[in-house]
Amino acid sequence: MATSEFDLNKAGYQVVDDFLTEEQCRLLLSKINKYREGHILPEIHRPMAGRSLRYHVIHGEQIRESLPEIWELYTGRVQQRVDRSLGFPLAPLENTRAGVNVNLMRPKQSSYRWHYDRACVTAIIYLNEVEGGQTELYPNYRMLLRKGKNSAVQRTLDRIIQAKPILGIFGTKVRVSPKVGRLVMMRADRCWHSVRSVLGDRERINIILSYDLPGTEFPTAEGLDSYLYTQEEARSSDPNYS
Repeated sequence: MATSEFDLNKAGYQVVDDFLTEEQCRLLLSKINKYREGHILPEIHRPMAGRSLRYHVIHGEQIRESLPEIWELYTGRVQQRVDRSLGFPLAPLENTRAGVNVNLMRPKQSSYRWHYDRACVTAIIYLNEVEGGQTELYPNYRMLLRKGKNSAVQRTLDRIIQAKPILGIFGTKVRVSPKVGRLVMMRADRCWHSVRSVLGDRERINIILSYDLPGTEFPTAEGLDSYLYTQEEARSSDPNYS
């Protein structure tokens, strides 16, 4: 369990074991599998050097309509835990599609590239245990400018500190393994993070929940949503950058 209420704000991330019970996870998995029986989930595949982006997704609009148990976690218990651990209140994203997702990563073909998130805080609930599929992060590893995460200056700073020699000296990598009922919270717009490939023969199923200050707008939302939730051809610039 977490050792203090404010680890998230100070350390940049927090891990809470047994946030959900095994029975609660089994129930959610059964609801997700029932949904999958009647829906074809898009496979998002954005190849790139190193770790690519490859996974199947149920986005927030679908969750609000068809998986109310997950929606209630998003707007209730998880949000309350995030606020308490952070020390000030956040809100679910006004962009419902991006606010909460179910991500499914198949063994030996899935991974999630290194990136920052658009939102202030991202929470992850692992519903099952798999071989591989660890979340890797460099907590609080960003020189975040006041004038915006999407400025040219911000992008230049990010590329500098992401260079391997600098990352090796100044970054501290944390690796979190999938565990049934485990909750991970991170300051995701400040944590450089990724997901390792899933091994073995079981797919990795987890819930992604995002929060930010009330009324926050994201200038890159349209392109980023297309990149993350559809099979449309990606634009030449990378909208998943931030």
